[in-house]
Amino acid sequence: MKRIFSHSFVLAVLAVGLTMTGCKSVPVDITSMSAPDSLQTNQNGSFGVETNADAKQPVAVSWEFGDDASASGASTTHAFSEPGTYTVTATATNRKGKSSDMSSATVVVVNPPVPAQIVSIRASDNAPDTQTSVTFTATVNGDQPLSYAWNFGDGNASSDATPSHTYAEPGTYTVQLNASNKAGSDSRSMSVTVDWYEAAICREVTELSGAFFDRNSSVLTDEAKAALADNLEILSECPNMNVRLEGIAAPGERRPQELSEDRARAVEQFYTDNGVSATRMVTVGTGRAADLTSKKDGLAQYRRVDTIMVR
Repeated sequence: MKRIFSHSFVLAVLAVGLTMTGCKSVPVDITSMSAPDSLQTNQNGSFGVETNADAKQPVAVSWEFGDDASASGASTTHAFSEPGTYTVTATATNRKGKSSDMSSATVVVVNPPVPAQIVSIRASDNAPDTQTSVTFTATVNGDQPLSYAWNFGDGNASSDATPSHTYAEPGTYTVQLNASNKAGSDSRSMSVTVDWYEAAICREVTELSGAFFDRNSSVLTDEAKAALADNLEILSECPNMNVRLEGIAAPGERRPQELSEDRARAVEQFYTDNGVSATRMVTVGTGRAADLTSKKDGLAQYRRVDTIMVR
């Protein structure tokens, strides 16, 4: 039997079908999530998710950052106050929580790098002599590993953290340290004043021997050379000791001024021939002795050169 439907009935059926289709609810789905792989402490990072466009609205997104902090919204920012590895979770919901989806990411948080910073540098002795080893130390802050570059100011250097150094020559030297790490570098300098090494004999000796000459002569005798050899030993032990060489002529000797100068130069030549620098000596001729006062009797005592210590 053939059924015939009215036009109004067909339209009603179609309207019901369309209404049922329009009421269909599509669950929410997180299609992508963005998050930084790493952050420094107290550095803001951006976090976001995207959801399927056909999800039933409204869609709500909540965040848990793994450090007891939370946020809401499809995109947000967050900073971590402590270093560590955190799991960040985003949850998207619709249909008043009846439909949800979750996505998570791992964020590694580290402290910001600390560049090398020199707090202080020190020397075990700021006024050493040429036989004293000086140890240099430094207090340096910053991330490890730290590199050290010492310059001692005399052409020598070291990469040790606490180097030791002995200066060969007296003088004032500028010691510089450059400390560095991957985050940066710092420099600092100090001064060290070095003196010649002084043996105990240098502090004990009060007078050097005089060299005596034959009448009207400026030639060193064997006796004079022996006396000067004793002085030479002291001068070698005491490189910071300088001397004044005073030549004297006795009354009655010819050309007393010239003779006294020749005698002083003869002694100077003896010292320089045996390794004493001329810069350590001042040579003068005093001419004829002004009086006859002497520790010993006889004019022979005035035919001499005195080696007078100058400190």
